Amino acid sequence: MWGIRKTVASAGAVVVCAAALAACNDDTTASPSPSSSATSASASGSAAPSSAPAAPSSPATSAPGAVPGSAQLKALLPTASTAPSGWKVEADEESDSDGAAQDPGDPELPTDDCNDAMTGGQPQDLTSDYSAAFASIPLTDPQLGESYVVFNSYQPGDAVKQMADVRAVARRCASYTGKAGSGKGIKITASVTTVPGLGDDAFELKVTPKGDYVGNDTILVRSGDTVMALDEDLATGQPFPLAPIAKHLAAPLLKS
Repeated sequence: MWGIRKTVASAGAVVVCAAALAACNDDTTASPSPSSSATSASASGSAAPSSAPAAPSSPATSAPGAVPGSAQLKALLPTASTAPSGWKVEADEESDSDGAAQDPGDPELPTDDCNDAMTGGQPQDLTSDYSAAFASIPLTDPQLGESYVVFNSYQPGDAVKQMADVRAVARRCASYTGKAGSGKGIKITASVTTVPGLGDDAFELKVTPKGDYVGNDTILVRSGDTVMALDEDLATGQPFPLAPIAKHLAAPLLKS
């Protein structure tokens, strides 16, 4: 999970100071390593060419009525030819649940501390409670910012529960105090905004710390019993409007 990170403007550039919640002793410059409840990965590299991407390919299908396993979800992930214009897919860092769909464990979000649930949570952290299978891949945006996109499948009805739980924890944690590695308290707010025209349900979750710290922006899209989640690294340059990127990446799911 991302920690609270501090931004400092210098010579027209944004410099990131990583202040991981419980991983460093002070607000000193460092490179945070994201983690998730399953498998984590780091994106690196340069921006991809800005040529228009090819249309996303049709996903692999599973037997009628079956919950998609990781193979079907991997087919929904973007590739070099289907990524948004200017974005690079870190294909060698794809991760998945490696197999058929499983029954989920006990949900954690409803009782999680706001820091654990909301402060810099990656898409997989927000969508894994009821997950039966997943596939995820990191992306690098044209400004070299890091994003993750993850597809989770769920047993019938559980995707609706997952979306409701994320909304509920955002309401519960609408205002809370996070901590930098130095122990300094940081005031943080969280808000959810519906994103119309995307699947059966879609919303944008914004987590915003007060002061010169890096926030988080995540869009979740549900189609039937599958949820796509995409986050954005707000530490580099100006943030991209996330809804058009989410719409592009969700296209294979929405037509499946």
